Amino acid sequence: MQLQISQNQKHQKGFTLLEMVVSIGIVAVVSVVLSQVFIATLRSNTKTEIFKDIKQNGELALESMVRMIQNAKQITSDCTEEGKSAQSLTIINEDSGQTTLGCIFSDGSTRLASSSAESSRYLTSANVTLGGTSCGLSTLTFVCYGGPGIPASVTISFQLAKSGAAAQAFEQGSESFQTTATMRNSAQ
Repeated sequence: MQLQISQNQKHQKGFTLLEMVVSIGIVAVVSVVLSQVFIATLRSNTKTEIFKDIKQNGELALESMVRMIQNAKQITSDCTEEGKSAQSLTIINEDSGQTTLGCIFSDGSTRLASSSAESSRYLTSANVTLGGTSCGLSTLTFVCYGGPGIPASVTISFQLAKSGAAAQAFEQGSESFQTTATMRNSAQ
């Protein structure tokens, strides 16, 4: 009978302690690698979405301002041959209304806007800011050129960044934008 018990013990199947430790170690290493890849992918996607939002806002604002300047009757801001820099630009529209392009401080951030007699219209969303907590510190600049017999042109440049305080570096982003718009309707 003792012979049968010892033979049964030899035929028992199972894992040794060493095999279990090795397999748990392998699973742990693979889990750490996979979690790092997952976290890196999430951070990369977040950064991409931030830059996409900034770029869309900046391009839309530039397009709107260029269209307004090209269709304006007159630029009432000082346009000289040597160029003059300002943080806002005032134009006379086709309907003889006056519009000012510039910065407006709203909800804790500085935003691009067009202001007329009726109201102000934001050109950027609340997700992005010109930077700073006041328009005096913003990165918006209009450089106006023109002269007798020369159509007025305006170089618009600004920098947008993600609004709010980012906790991590991957949640931050900023982009610079610049273009030049020339009036179509009249010479300054």
